[in-house]
Amino acid sequence: MGSPSKTLVGGTGEAGNWSDLPKSEILAELERVLESHHFSASRKCSRFLRHIVEAAAEGRFDCLKERTLGVDVFEREPHYDTNQDPIVRGTAGEVRKRLAQHYLEGGGSNLRFTLPPGSYLPEVHLVTPPVTKEPVPVPAPALEPVKLEQRNWLPIQAATAVALCLAVAAGVWFWPRPTALDRFWAPILQRNSVLVCVGQPQLYTFRPDTARTLNSWFDTDLDSRPSVPPAPVPTNEIVPMWNSPVALADAQAITGLANLFAKKGKRIDLRGERLVSLSDLRGKPAVLVGAFDNDWTLNFTRDLRFYFDSDPRTHTQMIRDRQGPNSTDWKLVEAWPPGREISKDYAVVTRVVNRTTEQSIVILAGIAQYGTDAAAEFVTDPDYFKQALANAPRDWSRKNVQVVLSTRVLSGVGGPPTVVAVYFW
Repeated sequence: MGSPSKTLVGGTGEAGNWSDLPKSEILAELERVLESHHFSASRKCSRFLRHIVEAAAEGRFDCLKERTLGVDVFEREPHYDTNQDPIVRGTAGEVRKRLAQHYLEGGGSNLRFTLPPGSYLPEVHLVTPPVTKEPVPVPAPALEPVKLEQRNWLPIQAATAVALCLAVAAGVWFWPRPTALDRFWAPILQRNSVLVCVGQPQLYTFRPDTARTLNSWFDTDLDSRPSVPPAPVPTNEIVPMWNSPVALADAQAITGLANLFAKKGKRIDLRGERLVSLSDLRGKPAVLVGAFDNDWTLNFTRDLRFYFDSDPRTHTQMIRDRQGPNSTDWKLVEAWPPGREISKDYAVVTRVVNRTTEQSIVILAGIAQYGTDAAAEFVTDPDYFKQALANAPRDWSRKNVQVVLSTRVLSGVGGPPTVVAVYFW
């Protein structure tokens, strides 16, 4: 990357004082940055960067303040507590990191956006490539001709050929061969990044006053707690949090996947299931994490042999087998909330070419959190994965596959995955 020849930024005032460049060039560079994978994967960072650059280009510097950005970009209340909700500061830090990664990989044109620490006024720089001088050729010293002795080169050529063959044979012998786990992941790891779609449970919180009242009542010891509970909470005091939370087990599963993919030089494009569209899944192979908190998992496994089902009357969640529709061996009763003690959990690992997306999809999903964690261990550990191939066909790596797993749970900790059933087609 070249060195910046000129910083085209002003403080406050008219739009022209912010940059000497045409506004059209600045906005064109903005669109290029937002189309990069660093920003297309984060709707929050994209919205924030677009807002501050367009505001600066239009000379609206007064709106580039933390509270104003929280209201305008993230729809916070006008008097929200910025210390309790530092979303603007956190997003700005993430934008700085993504900009640095984007330009480090050679993205963009000869313009560069930066966001100085402690400020929400972006800067735009014009970058020129460094000037390199052509090396001055130095004449080689004259060499006197050397009279070579006549030799028989045939034995030397033969020995060289033998050594070359031995080297090639040794290279073939010692070259690391793909493991069974490598072949399982091969259809997914065809690109530099992998779309990972994680489930998002439908949770709710309350407006501040109501939350404080409820917290005070529940935090009080049972012996001293008032006998009369708080009044019923009206629906207008309930705040949905559908786009924010992610289950801890799902996050742990993603960590294992990230480590595996990093070893293979692949990046993770992580998104919540509510932020993933069908066009995203049709664009490239994907990994789905979670079952009952991930509608994509439930939809894509609905027509497969092993699929997830629930009975709201008995509060039962289960994995069903179409070849044994009356069997309910793989089930959990009243597994919610997650704090309830269970002794065993079940999961399904699926790799299938989906007919709707026309892409390969891997699904890691447990009935409860322990099953999801076991599924992630199963597809990231070659020794665990070997369990599924005891009776596999020779061409299994070119087939769709489903594996049902079980894991024992002791004191809230899941054990290793155990294969219960395997199906190739």
